[in-house]
Amino acid sequence: MKKFFLMAFLAVGSLSVFAQKTTTTTTFQYTQARMPQVSVEPLVKPLIVEVEVINGATTFWEKKLSKHKVEVELDGKLENIYNYGIFLYTQDAKSDMIVAATYNFYSNPNRTSDDDWYILEIKGFPAKFTAWHSATTADYEWMKICNEKNQNFIYTKAK
Repeated sequence: MKKFFLMAFLAVGSLSVFAQKTTTTTTFQYTQARMPQVSVEPLVKPLIVEVEVINGATTFWEKKLSKHKVEVELDGKLENIYNYGIFLYTQDAKSDMIVAATYNFYSNPNRTSDDDWYILEIKGFPAKFTAWHSATTADYEWMKICNEKNQNFIYTKAK
């Protein structure tokens, strides 16, 4: 009787071992469907503004800059330095923009401390924005002409 139970136990145990051994198959499927992508982009009607040069405003501006300001805060990049200078110049002149700005940036040969390590000079015409209005059909025509001739004006073509 003991042999019978032992044989039955071994038979059931061996069946369970075989039953646990299963093969796993992995399938991979890649499907591509065509569907239009939804993109949300605001459409902005261009705004046209006239510019009036401020009479009597200084057309030459100079700023001494520290070595830390130029090399660390402005990352030593000329574009950053010029933009910072225009920002300060428009504040000093109480204007909205500087028309036809030209720049001269150099290290100060007569520096006495870290505060006057560099000099930034800007020449231009401080101006205020006047007469704001939404673009009209006539405005679109000259914007198109200027864009074709590669003129400089504030207009960005949508991509």
